[in-house]
Amino acid sequence: MEDNVILDVKDLVLYYSTLRGTVKAVDGISFELKQGETLAIVGESGSGKSSTAQAIVRILPRNVAKYTGSIIFNGADIMKLDDEEFRKKVRVGGISMVFQGAMNSLNPVMRVEDQVAEPLLINMSYSKKEALTESIKALKLVGLSEMVGKRYPHELSGGMKQRVLIAMSLVTKPKVIILDEPTSALDVISQANIMNLLKKLKAEMKFSYIFITHDLGLASEIADRVAVMYAGKIIELGSSESVYLTPKHPYTQLLLNSVPTLRENRPPTSIPGEPPDLVNPPKGCSFHPRCPFAIKGKCDVEEPDIIEIRDGHQVKCWLFEGEKG
Repeated sequence: MEDNVILDVKDLVLYYSTLRGTVKAVDGISFELKQGETLAIVGESGSGKSSTAQAIVRILPRNVAKYTGSIIFNGADIMKLDDEEFRKKVRVGGISMVFQGAMNSLNPVMRVEDQVAEPLLINMSYSKKEALTESIKALKLVGLSEMVGKRYPHELSGGMKQRVLIAMSLVTKPKVIILDEPTSALDVISQANIMNLLKKLKAEMKFSYIFITHDLGLASEIADRVAVMYAGKIIELGSSESVYLTPKHPYTQLLLNSVPTLRENRPPTSIPGEPPDLVNPPKGCSFHPRCPFAIKGKCDVEEPDIIEIRDGHQVKCWLFEGEKG
Protein backbone atom coordinates (compact mmCIF):
# COMPACT_ATOMS: atom_id res chain seq x y z
CA MET A 1 0.00 0.00 0.00
CA GLU A 2 1.36 3.43 -0.99
CA ASP A 3 2.13 5.98 1.76
CA ASN A 4 -0.59 8.40 0.60
CA VAL A 5 -3.37 5.77 0.54
CA ILE A 6 -5.79 6.63 3.34
CA LEU A 7 -8.37 3.88 2.69
CA ASP A 8 -7.60 0.43 1.27
CA VAL A 9 -10.59 -1.87 0.69
CA LYS A 10 -9.90 -5.50 -0.17
CA ASP A 11 -12.34 -8.30 -1.02
CA LEU A 12 -15.27 -6.53 0.67
CA VAL A 13 -18.41 -8.67 0.81
CA LEU A 14 -21.88 -7.70 2.07
CA TYR A 15 -24.80 -10.09 1.59
CA TYR A 16 -28.37 -9.70 2.88
CA SER A 17 -30.82 -12.44 3.89
CA THR A 18 -34.31 -12.10 2.40
CA LEU A 19 -37.35 -14.33 2.02
CA ARG A 20 -36.35 -14.96 -1.60
CA GLY A 21 -32.76 -15.90 -0.72
CA THR A 22 -29.39 -14.22 -0.21
CA VAL A 23 -28.86 -10.87 -1.97
CA LYS A 24 -25.21 -10.45 -3.03
CA ALA A 25 -25.18 -6.66 -2.74
CA VAL A 26 -21.38 -6.25 -2.55
CA ASP A 27 -19.51 -9.23 -3.91
CA GLY A 28 -15.76 -9.06 -3.28
CA ILE A 29 -14.72 -5.55 -4.35
CA SER A 30 -11.30 -3.93 -3.87
CA PHE A 31 -10.13 -0.33 -4.31
CA GLU A 32 -7.88 2.33 -2.78
CA LEU A 33 -8.53 5.96 -1.88
CA LYS A 34 -5.60 8.37 -1.72
CA GLN A 35 -5.19 11.46 0.44
CA GLY A 36 -7.00 14.42 -1.15
CA GLU A 37 -8.49 12.26 -3.91
CA THR A 38 -12.07 11.84 -5.08
CA LEU A 39 -13.12 8.35 -6.14
CA ALA A 40 -16.48 8.25 -7.91
CA ILE A 41 -18.44 4.99 -7.71
CA VAL A 42 -20.94 4.93 -10.58
CA GLY A 43 -23.51 2.49 -11.92
CA GLU A 44 -27.23 1.82 -12.28
CA SER A 45 -29.57 1.62 -9.30
CA GLY A 46 -29.15 -1.70 -7.51
CA SER A 47 -25.50 -2.15 -8.50
CA GLY A 48 -24.28 -2.08 -4.88
CA LYS A 49 -22.99 1.50 -4.60
CA SER A 50 -24.86 2.50 -1.42
CA SER A 51 -24.28 -0.91 0.16
CA THR A 52 -20.55 -0.37 -0.36
CA ALA A 53 -20.75 2.90 1.57
CA GLN A 54 -22.79 1.33 4.36
CA ALA A 55 -20.30 -1.53 4.60
CA ILE A 56 -17.39 0.92 5.01
CA VAL A 57 -19.04 2.96 7.77
CA ARG A 58 -20.68 -0.14 9.29
CA ILE A 59 -24.27 1.09 9.11
CA LEU A 60 -25.82 -2.30 8.51
CA PRO A 61 -29.40 -3.64 8.61
CA ARG A 62 -30.34 -6.60 10.81
CA ASN A 63 -30.61 -9.04 7.91
CA VAL A 64 -26.89 -9.16 7.09
CA ALA A 65 -25.96 -12.68 5.96
CA LYS A 66 -22.26 -12.13 5.27
CA TYR A 67 -19.93 -9.22 6.00
CA THR A 68 -16.26 -9.93 5.34
CA GLY A 69 -13.11 -8.44 3.85
CA SER A 70 -10.48 -5.95 4.88
CA ILE A 71 -10.79 -2.16 5.23
CA ILE A 72 -7.48 -0.51 6.12
CA PHE A 73 -8.00 3.05 7.38
CA ASN A 74 -5.12 5.04 8.85
CA GLY A 75 -3.00 1.88 8.85
CA ALA A 76 -5.45 -0.27 10.86
CA ASP A 77 -7.99 -2.87 9.73
CA ILE A 78 -11.23 -1.34 10.97
CA MET A 79 -13.14 -4.56 10.22
CA LYS A 80 -11.44 -6.02 13.31
CA LEU A 81 -12.57 -3.22 15.66
CA ASP A 82 -15.46 -3.76 18.05
CA ASP A 83 -18.37 -1.32 17.91
CA GLU A 84 -17.01 1.03 20.58
CA GLU A 85 -13.53 1.19 19.06
CA PHE A 86 -15.10 1.72 15.64
CA ARG A 87 -17.14 4.64 16.98
CA LYS A 88 -14.11 6.30 18.54
CA LYS A 89 -11.59 5.69 15.74
CA VAL A 90 -13.72 5.82 12.61
CA ARG A 91 -17.04 7.62 13.14
CA VAL A 92 -15.47 10.45 15.16
CA GLY A 93 -12.97 12.37 13.07
CA GLY A 94 -12.37 9.45 10.71
CA ILE A 95 -15.00 8.72 8.07
CA SER A 96 -18.22 10.73 7.71
CA MET A 97 -21.13 10.05 5.40
CA VAL A 98 -23.63 12.32 3.68
CA PHE A 99 -26.80 10.35 2.94
CA GLN A 100 -29.15 10.84 0.02
CA GLY A 101 -32.52 12.33 0.93
CA ALA A 102 -31.70 15.25 3.22
CA MET A 103 -35.17 15.51 4.75
CA ASN A 104 -35.07 11.88 5.85
CA SER A 105 -31.66 12.40 7.48
CA LEU A 106 -32.65 15.41 9.61
CA ASN A 107 -34.68 15.41 12.81
CA PRO A 108 -37.77 17.55 12.12
CA VAL A 109 -38.15 18.68 15.77
CA MET A 110 -34.54 19.80 16.38
CA ARG A 111 -33.03 23.12 15.37
CA VAL A 112 -30.36 22.86 12.71
CA GLU A 113 -27.52 24.11 14.94
CA ASP A 114 -28.34 21.48 17.57
CA GLN A 115 -28.27 18.68 14.99
CA VAL A 116 -24.89 19.77 13.68
CA ALA A 117 -23.56 20.07 17.25
CA GLU A 118 -24.92 16.71 18.45
CA PRO A 119 -21.88 14.54 17.48
CA LEU A 120 -19.59 16.86 19.41
CA LEU A 121 -21.75 16.63 22.54
CA ILE A 122 -22.23 12.87 22.44
CA ASN A 123 -18.93 11.63 21.06
CA MET A 124 -16.32 14.29 21.77
CA SER A 125 -17.26 15.64 25.25
CA TYR A 126 -17.70 19.23 24.11
CA SER A 127 -19.63 21.63 26.32
CA LYS A 128 -22.93 22.93 24.94
CA LYS A 129 -21.38 26.34 24.24
CA GLU A 130 -18.29 24.88 22.53
CA ALA A 131 -20.40 22.52 20.42
CA LEU A 132 -22.72 25.30 19.23
CA THR A 133 -19.71 27.48 18.35
CA GLU A 134 -18.28 24.68 16.21
CA SER A 135 -21.73 24.06 14.73
CA ILE A 136 -21.99 27.67 13.53
CA LYS A 137 -18.46 27.46 12.10
CA ALA A 138 -19.40 24.35 10.13
CA LEU A 139 -22.59 25.98 8.82
CA LYS A 140 -20.64 29.05 7.70
CA LEU A 141 -18.10 26.80 6.02
CA VAL A 142 -20.84 25.44 3.76
CA GLY A 143 -22.21 28.90 3.01
CA LEU A 144 -25.06 29.13 5.53
CA SER A 145 -25.60 32.00 7.94
CA GLU A 146 -25.80 31.77 11.72
CA MET A 147 -29.55 32.47 11.50
CA VAL A 148 -30.07 29.25 9.52
CA GLY A 149 -28.88 27.37 12.59
CA LYS A 150 -31.91 28.65 14.53
CA ARG A 151 -34.37 27.18 12.02
CA TYR A 152 -35.99 23.77 11.74
CA PRO A 153 -35.40 21.52 8.69
CA HIS A 154 -38.87 22.13 7.19
CA GLU A 155 -38.04 25.85 6.96
CA LEU A 156 -35.11 25.21 4.61
CA SER A 157 -34.93 24.65 0.86
CA GLY A 158 -33.62 21.39 -0.57
CA GLY A 159 -30.21 22.88 -1.31
CA MET A 160 -29.93 24.35 2.20
CA LYS A 161 -30.84 21.01 3.79
CA GLN A 162 -28.13 19.31 1.74
CA ARG A 163 -25.61 21.91 2.93
CA VAL A 164 -26.67 21.18 6.52
CA LEU A 165 -25.91 17.48 5.97
CA ILE A 166 -22.48 18.38 4.62
CA ALA A 167 -21.90 20.63 7.66
CA MET A 168 -22.85 17.69 9.91
CA SER A 169 -20.26 15.53 8.13
CA LEU A 170 -17.57 18.22 8.53
CA VAL A 171 -18.05 19.12 12.19
CA THR A 172 -15.98 16.20 13.56
CA LYS A 173 -13.14 17.07 11.12
CA PRO A 174 -13.04 13.74 9.26
CA LYS A 175 -10.34 12.55 6.87
CA VAL A 176 -12.74 10.81 4.45
CA ILE A 177 -16.25 11.88 3.45
CA ILE A 178 -18.60 9.47 1.66
CA LEU A 179 -21.27 11.27 -0.37
CA ASP A 180 -24.18 9.03 -1.38
CA GLU A 181 -26.09 10.70 -4.25
CA PRO A 182 -25.80 14.10 -2.51
CA THR A 183 -27.57 16.02 -5.29
CA SER A 184 -30.12 13.50 -6.59
CA ALA A 185 -33.18 15.31 -5.18
CA LEU A 186 -32.08 18.84 -6.15
CA ASP A 187 -32.83 21.10 -9.09
CA VAL A 188 -30.05 21.86 -11.57
CA ILE A 189 -29.03 25.19 -10.00
CA SER A 190 -28.89 23.77 -6.46
CA GLN A 191 -27.02 20.76 -7.80
CA ALA A 192 -24.38 23.01 -9.38
CA ASN A 193 -24.04 25.02 -6.16
CA ILE A 194 -23.48 21.86 -4.08
CA MET A 195 -20.88 20.57 -6.55
CA ASN A 196 -19.04 23.90 -6.45
CA LEU A 197 -19.11 23.76 -2.65
CA LEU A 198 -17.66 20.23 -2.61
CA LYS A 199 -14.87 21.24 -5.00
CA LYS A 200 -14.10 24.30 -2.87
CA LEU A 201 -13.92 22.25 0.34
CA LYS A 202 -11.72 19.66 -1.33
CA ALA A 203 -9.29 22.31 -2.60
CA GLU A 204 -9.13 24.21 0.69
CA MET A 205 -9.25 21.37 3.24
CA LYS A 206 -7.79 18.45 1.26
CA PHE A 207 -10.66 16.08 2.02
CA SER A 208 -10.76 12.63 0.45
CA TYR A 209 -14.18 11.88 -1.07
CA ILE A 210 -15.99 8.75 -2.14
CA PHE A 211 -18.65 10.17 -4.43
CA ILE A 212 -21.52 7.76 -5.18
CA THR A 213 -23.77 8.59 -8.13
CA HIS A 214 -25.62 7.19 -11.12
CA ASP A 215 -24.95 10.45 -12.99
CA LEU A 216 -21.73 10.08 -15.00
CA GLY A 217 -21.80 13.73 -16.06
CA LEU A 218 -21.87 14.81 -12.42
CA ALA A 219 -19.07 12.42 -11.49
CA SER A 220 -16.85 13.86 -14.23
CA GLU A 221 -16.90 17.26 -12.51
CA ILE A 222 -15.19 16.13 -9.33
CA ALA A 223 -13.71 12.63 -9.77
CA ASP A 224 -9.99 11.92 -9.95
CA ARG A 225 -10.67 8.21 -10.43
CA VAL A 226 -13.83 6.29 -11.36
CA ALA A 227 -15.00 2.83 -10.27
CA VAL A 228 -17.86 1.38 -12.32
CA MET A 229 -20.06 -1.09 -10.40
CA TYR A 230 -22.37 -3.73 -11.81
CA ALA A 231 -24.15 -6.50 -9.91
CA GLY A 232 -22.17 -5.94 -6.73
CA LYS A 233 -18.76 -5.96 -8.41
CA ILE A 234 -16.33 -3.33 -9.68
CA ILE A 235 -16.01 -4.06 -13.40
CA GLU A 236 -13.82 -1.10 -14.40
CA LEU A 237 -11.53 1.18 -12.41
CA GLY A 238 -9.16 3.88 -13.56
CA SER A 239 -8.38 7.57 -13.72
CA SER A 240 -11.28 9.80 -14.67
CA GLU A 241 -9.60 10.76 -17.93
CA SER A 242 -8.85 7.15 -18.84
CA VAL A 243 -12.34 5.82 -18.07
CA TYR A 244 -14.20 8.68 -19.77
CA LEU A 245 -12.02 8.95 -22.87
CA THR A 246 -11.13 5.29 -23.41
CA PRO A 247 -13.75 3.14 -21.63
CA LYS A 248 -12.97 -0.56 -21.93
CA HIS A 249 -15.85 -2.55 -20.46
CA PRO A 250 -18.93 -2.77 -22.73
CA TYR A 251 -21.11 -1.71 -19.79
CA THR A 252 -19.05 1.45 -19.24
CA GLN A 253 -19.24 2.23 -22.95
CA LEU A 254 -23.02 1.82 -22.95
CA LEU A 255 -23.36 3.94 -19.80
CA LEU A 256 -21.40 6.77 -21.42
CA ASN A 257 -23.41 6.45 -24.65
CA SER A 258 -26.61 6.92 -22.63
CA VAL A 259 -25.50 10.42 -21.55
CA PRO A 260 -26.54 13.30 -23.88
CA THR A 261 -23.62 15.29 -25.28
CA LEU A 262 -23.31 18.90 -26.41
CA ARG A 263 -20.29 18.54 -28.69
CA GLU A 264 -21.41 15.53 -30.75
CA ASN A 265 -24.41 15.10 -33.01
CA ARG A 266 -25.23 11.74 -31.42
CA PRO A 267 -28.52 10.81 -29.77
CA PRO A 268 -28.21 9.02 -26.41
CA THR A 269 -28.80 5.27 -26.48
CA SER A 270 -30.29 2.95 -23.87
CA ILE A 271 -28.79 -0.22 -22.38
CA PRO A 272 -30.81 -3.27 -23.44
CA GLY A 273 -32.33 -5.55 -20.83
CA GLU A 274 -32.50 -5.04 -17.07
CA PRO A 275 -30.02 -5.18 -14.17
CA PRO A 276 -29.62 -8.75 -12.90
CA ASP A 277 -31.38 -10.29 -9.93
CA LEU A 278 -28.74 -10.30 -7.16
CA VAL A 279 -30.42 -13.30 -5.50
CA ASN A 280 -29.82 -15.39 -8.63
CA PRO A 281 -27.17 -13.56 -10.69
CA PRO A 282 -26.27 -14.93 -14.14
CA LYS A 283 -23.52 -17.51 -14.34
CA GLY A 284 -20.17 -16.26 -15.61
CA CYS A 285 -19.96 -12.51 -16.26
CA SER A 286 -23.05 -10.86 -14.76
CA PHE A 287 -23.33 -8.49 -17.72
CA HIS A 288 -23.26 -11.12 -20.47
CA PRO A 289 -27.10 -11.29 -20.99
CA ARG A 290 -27.05 -7.57 -21.94
CA CYS A 291 -23.62 -7.40 -23.58
CA PRO A 292 -23.42 -6.91 -27.38
CA PHE A 293 -19.92 -8.47 -27.41
CA ALA A 294 -20.54 -11.53 -25.22
CA ILE A 295 -18.51 -14.60 -26.20
CA LYS A 296 -20.77 -17.65 -26.12
CA GLY A 297 -19.30 -20.52 -24.15
CA LYS A 298 -16.99 -18.19 -22.21
CA CYS A 299 -18.73 -15.09 -20.88
CA ASP A 300 -21.79 -17.14 -19.91
CA VAL A 301 -19.74 -19.86 -18.22
CA GLU A 302 -16.81 -18.35 -16.31
CA GLU A 303 -16.38 -15.06 -14.46
CA PRO A 304 -13.39 -13.00 -15.70
CA ASP A 305 -10.64 -11.73 -13.40
CA ILE A 306 -9.72 -8.08 -13.02
CA ILE A 307 -7.07 -7.25 -15.65
CA GLU A 308 -4.83 -4.19 -15.36
CA ILE A 309 -4.38 -2.89 -18.88
CA ARG A 310 -2.15 0.10 -18.17
CA ASP A 311 -1.41 2.82 -15.60
CA GLY A 312 -3.89 1.54 -13.03
CA HIS A 313 -6.75 1.17 -15.53
CA GLN A 314 -8.41 -2.13 -14.64
CA VAL A 315 -11.23 -3.99 -16.35
CA LYS A 316 -13.13 -7.18 -15.55
CA CYS A 317 -13.89 -8.51 -19.03
CA TRP A 318 -12.92 -11.53 -21.19
CA LEU A 319 -12.45 -9.24 -24.21
CA PHE A 320 -9.16 -8.06 -22.70
CA GLU A 321 -7.74 -11.46 -21.83
CA GLY A 322 -4.05 -11.44 -22.67
CA GLU A 323 -3.81 -7.62 -22.76
CA LYS A 324 -2.37 -7.30 -19.26
CA GLY A 325 -0.06 -4.32 -19.34
